[in-house]
Amino acid sequence: MVPASAVIEEAVLDMLESRGSLTIEQVVGLLPWMSWREVFLAVEVLSQKGAIVLRLEGFSYEVARRTS
Repeated sequence: MVPASAVIEEAVLDMLESRGSLTIEQVVGLLPWMSWREVFLAVEVLSQKGAIVLRLEGFSYEVARRTS
């Protein structure tokens, strides 16, 4: 069985691949079946792994896939 956290991480990566960069609020809004906490944790883990980039844009964070 695949851990729930891995499923959420994959959902976030797929979304960023298809839609480009998004604010953290947009990511949460596009995954309504997941809690804000679950999405935030997935984004934190992906950032630590180097799979995504977080940038402060105004009063929000922008999330984007890291390009090699």
